[in-house]
Amino acid sequence: MDSVLDSDWVSQEMDKLDLPDKRLKKRTIKIITDFSQNPTASIPEFCGEWAATQATYHYCDNQAVSREAIVAAHRQATLSRIEAGAYLRILAVQDTTEYNFSTHPATAGLGPLDNPKVTGFFVHSTLAVTETGLPLGLLAQALWVRSADDPPKDKHRPIEQKESFKWLQGMEHSSRHLPQTVQVVQVSDQESDIFEYFVQPRPEQVELLVRSYHQRKVVDETKDVRSILRTSPVRGKVQVEVKRTPDHPARTAVCQVSYQRVKIRPPKKRPGLPTDLKAVTLSAVLIQETNPPPGVEPLEWLLLTTLAVTNFDQACQVIEYYTLRWLIERLHFVLKSGCALEGRQLRTVDRLQRFLALANVVAWRLLWLTYLGRAQPDLPCTVAFTDYEWKALYAYTHKMALVPNDPPTLQQATLWLAQLGGFLGRKSDGEPGVKVLWRGWRRLVDIAQTWLIFNTS
Repeated sequence: MDSVLDSDWVSQEMDKLDLPDKRLKKRTIKIITDFSQNPTASIPEFCGEWAATQATYHYCDNQAVSREAIVAAHRQATLSRIEAGAYLRILAVQDTTEYNFSTHPATAGLGPLDNPKVTGFFVHSTLAVTETGLPLGLLAQALWVRSADDPPKDKHRPIEQKESFKWLQGMEHSSRHLPQTVQVVQVSDQESDIFEYFVQPRPEQVELLVRSYHQRKVVDETKDVRSILRTSPVRGKVQVEVKRTPDHPARTAVCQVSYQRVKIRPPKKRPGLPTDLKAVTLSAVLIQETNPPPGVEPLEWLLLTTLAVTNFDQACQVIEYYTLRWLIERLHFVLKSGCALEGRQLRTVDRLQRFLALANVVAWRLLWLTYLGRAQPDLPCTVAFTDYEWKALYAYTHKMALVPNDPPTLQQATLWLAQLGGFLGRKSDGEPGVKVLWRGWRRLVDIAQTWLIFNTS
């Protein structure tokens, strides 16, 4: 069963926060609470008064406030949710994003991004996700500023000196202190198709799932893995939901599935590559779209995994796991758009990174609410709404002062919240997304405050 939270969720989330002054912990909880009620707002807007605004700016500038400590507290809360949910398997979804602050050139400490003409910093995050697609929180997060004279794509350096070492570190850091009863599948995209990643020592309970990019050669074969799978028997078909792009609408791709156990050769020797690499045996799953729309490139994924894939159901499960990688992209989207990270004018990278640590908690909460309503729609809405919030939402939605004694379901309350954010609820609209929900939360804050004024005895 997917875990839920109580109404005092910020205090629960920061329960294990370890800062040198108890007052800093209280300030952390207050800032996150205020920010969560209006995440797109500026600091003066969500603080609401000058004293709180000054305190927030001082907090972001305080060297005693450790970004790592805030992330660690959220990670501990994530581990508690994993343990409370009694999960047998979770996904640890990794991805990298960049924060572009070139519109704020006075910010100190920035470095070049992939486009060297713009500046900012990089963030690599690992999100815990259930097999049903419920985000449980961050397990690890690394930040770095690229040096202008540090070529990121120098393949002749040892892996420890490359930015791609982030995948190995993400796997290692996110696997620490996990309950021994939980299996963890590390899910990542084509950028993580690194041979050293597959052979990196890892705990027995940790498995890997990578979308392949390179033409991996197979031992005792002249062909690469993809070529072998393309000529292998088709074991069945699956439907994959393809996300909308600026050029094409969302669609359902019908794909044929092939799978096979393969033994992959290590890459050819080159400077920087370990000389003792051995061949590694993996399961390979290939999906190919059979009838794409005109003018659209057919969907094709080659997935490599340490999980056993010996039947069609296991292959389908691996494909489903990879589709859930989308959630880490949604988390980054919420941080950038819902929490307006790239619009923050805090003048230094250190301040921005402290604020990001706070924003992680708010962004995860918004994402959690979005997907909890889908995973467990019949839960009472009090798992995510306070008593006065759901009553204010009910009264405003139904245009009546009287509210029922029993709270509505989470699905119903989430729908009303989404409608506040502009969701129309037509059949073609599907489930409410995180964007309309953060808009709805912003409106609900004002509505609930007004409701309290007239309904406090």
